[in-house]
Amino acid sequence: MLKKFFLVAATLALVVPGALGDTASKEGTPIEPNPGSANVPSNVRADFEYNTGGYIDFVPTTGGSASGWGEWFITTVLNDTGHDLLLVEFGFPCCGPPTEPYGWLVWTDVGGIVPPPGNAYTADYWGAFTPVDPGPGTFPPTVYTYIDVSGEGIVIPNGAYLCFGYDVTDIGGQTTFNGVTTWAWYSGMWDPDPPWGRTAILQVKANYTTTPTADGTWGTIKALFR
Repeated sequence: MLKKFFLVAATLALVVPGALGDTASKEGTPIEPNPGSANVPSNVRADFEYNTGGYIDFVPTTGGSASGWGEWFITTVLNDTGHDLLLVEFGFPCCGPPTEPYGWLVWTDVGGIVPPPGNAYTADYWGAFTPVDPGPGTFPPTVYTYIDVSGEGIVIPNGAYLCFGYDVTDIGGQTTFNGVTTWAWYSGMWDPDPPWGRTAILQVKANYTTTPTADGTWGTIKALFR
């Protein structure tokens, strides 16, 4: 931990965001490009679609490794749609072997643009998945793995901060820091990516949902299901 912070103090004054270039490690170890195949976009359309890269199916320009950047990548986004959201799909540009049970992760409300108060095993929901690109070492990883979570019943209330992410089993897609804060689990903490000049690429889709409230009349509730 101390080694990392001494490294930051010694180098940030000399390194502008994004200056790490083609490295998958926070220590700056270079990596040779080994691009994957063309991506097949998801055909899922939803009321709410979000990608940390700025548009759906954003193609990563760089990447971070599980051993050198972080074991999990996460981000936080506010549900300001005016509706409760039912999560239907995640999209993660990554490569590697199958994940463990805590492959994809969801905290339904972390209370702000902050990481969750604990490691991945404190998530409210989780599940395993197998990356479409098996790797190893695809750099940057450009092939998205799409994960159907429509049957999990994960609802993000209006006004809540969704936090979601995934287990990086080899390399996860990133881009030069674009104003969106993401975190990686590194040295026993959720380490923010902006000081390292990066934004991890994570995607989520959700549909509006209406849940009857306890004080609703029976007629109102029945009308929701016509």
